[in-house]
Amino acid sequence: MMDKEAFLKNILESSSFISIISTDLNGMILYWNSGAENIFGYKAEEVVKREKIDILYYSAEDSKITSEKIKSDIIEHKKGTSCIIKELTKNGRKLWINMTLTPRLDKNGDLIGILGIGEDITERKQAEEELQFSLKQLRKSLEGIVYAMVKMVETRDPYTAGHQRRVADLSVAIAREMNLPADQIEGIDMAGIVHDIGKISVPSEILSSPARLTNIQFEMIKTHAQVGYDIMEDIEFPWSVARIALQHHERLDGSGYPNGLKGDEILLEAKILAVADVVEAMASHRPYRPALGMDKALEEISSKRGTFFEPEIVDACLRIIKEKGFKFD
Repeated sequence: MMDKEAFLKNILESSSFISIISTDLNGMILYWNSGAENIFGYKAEEVVKREKIDILYYSAEDSKITSEKIKSDIIEHKKGTSCIIKELTKNGRKLWINMTLTPRLDKNGDLIGILGIGEDITERKQAEEELQFSLKQLRKSLEGIVYAMVKMVETRDPYTAGHQRRVADLSVAIAREMNLPADQIEGIDMAGIVHDIGKISVPSEILSSPARLTNIQFEMIKTHAQVGYDIMEDIEFPWSVARIALQHHERLDGSGYPNGLKGDEILLEAKILAVADVVEAMASHRPYRPALGMDKALEEISSKRGTFFEPEIVDACLRIIKEKGFKFD
């Protein structure tokens, strides 16, 4: 029957694609299995009795971070830890290694060294980086298309040029005040930029009319939310941009349009845009009236708090404008 030591050694040596490296507390290599030979290209006799940090790390910063993590987790607290580090092979190839480190203790429980088990994840990391690059390029292209669409709307409605951008800026500030996740805030920003894209279907003489709109003209204006949704619903945004734009004129009590949604039927992002849209519109000049000013705008959302607008959103908007000095560019 194979003894325990021989059995364990057989397991360690048979792990041809997993590196198993043992060091003393000074970093000197005491054991180097065949998996480490296959991954790093060094034979055991080349590295045993040498300091691992001199052989493998190619980044001083990585070396420092790893050393500090080892000191904290293993040396001070005698517990295992894991990290992803960048290392070099014998021929200079750069690798990403997923490393699990555990303390080696003697029979008295005293720390005598470290055991490291490493997996080469270079191909996976490279694939992730390539995917991230592709996604970034795709997002840039998508943003370019969106901004082109926005410019088309604004050339037909010069009086509200910049309105969508300002609404997006205020919406983002409100979302940050509410401590929403970064990805959700990014979606709110994009939705704010395009929320009035549907106005491209409204005749320019109505959009820029200096006279008060008739009921029929106002009904035409109201179609822009649905039209915007129809334009954007097939664009594969990373967020629900089309639905947010569709709902930005909905109100908590169901009095909004186009679908008369109430309360939780309305997306949080759309509720934020609703508040920012009203504030920006009232604070800015329009062809049929001069700017009413920020005080009137804040008075409007305060008076409709809980009926038209979500209280938490109104409160966040009031704080960032009254207390934190938010201003439209």
